[in-house]
Amino acid sequence: MKLQGDKDGRKGRLSVATEIFEVAPSLYMVEVRKSGGDTLEFHKFYKNLSTGLKDIVWKTIDEEKEEEEAAPNGVAQVTAQ
Repeated sequence: MKLQGDKDGRKGRLSVATEIFEVAPSLYMVEVRKSGGDTLEFHKFYKNLSTGLKDIVWKTIDEEKEEEEAAPNGVAQVTAQ
């Protein structure tokens, strides 16, 4: 499925392509990727989408750790080794 924004951004209209894979009878994986437009707009779109679906989306352990390490202002803390 392809989605397109309703207004032009810095680099044209944001276009998002999605592909749905059935992993098991009750488990689906959805790939969401930017196919056109501004990368920053895509990140905003993706964050909004994932926040809205947080109750039904499965996350990896790494993604959960990143959220736990996020600072109160929403910026992730990075530890260098």
